[in-house]
Amino acid sequence: MNRRRVLTAMGALAALAAWTGRSARAADRQWKRGAGGDLLLHADGQDPGSSEVADILVKQLRTALPDSGATVVREASAQRLDSVMATARGDVAVIAYDIALEMYRGEPPFKAAGPIELRVLVENYKYQVVCPADFARDRAYLIAEALMKDPVLLKLTVPDRPSGNTGRDSIPTHPGALAFLKGEPLDKK
Repeated sequence: MNRRRVLTAMGALAALAAWTGRSARAADRQWKRGAGGDLLLHADGQDPGSSEVADILVKQLRTALPDSGATVVREASAQRLDSVMATARGDVAVIAYDIALEMYRGEPPFKAAGPIELRVLVENYKYQVVCPADFARDRAYLIAEALMKDPVLLKLTVPDRPSGNTGRDSIPTHPGALAFLKGEPLDKK
């Protein structure tokens, strides 16, 4: 009789452990690897703060979304980062607030690429995590969700700036990040 109770208890514990593991990976299962492979988080190699923030964010992304393969790519300069984001070779970038706004507006020294249609995923008082305007909604949602699991470390927020009503005064928030901010489900369009 004791043997049966022990086996039943062990079976229940195994089922509980499996359920807990599945629910912990629920968001990760929703991350679909694209044809391009890993999620690349670009940083300005000349700005030590940008690289430091990118390293911290990649740790968060690897914890919350291990299948994303999040990796930091340090670009040689802000101009190189502008070129990468303008040609849609960049997924996501950590850029100082003022530099990101200059890229968005196409102001010097970023006139060569012209204005870039960027969208903000999260930001703090100094840096913005930006992506191209056509970045996939579900990926933007998952990145915002993953980064906001521990927003205190970097004082992160998801700004409430929908596109269409900011002119070029500030970079609008990506619709996927806005959906996360408003508590909408991931699959709602």
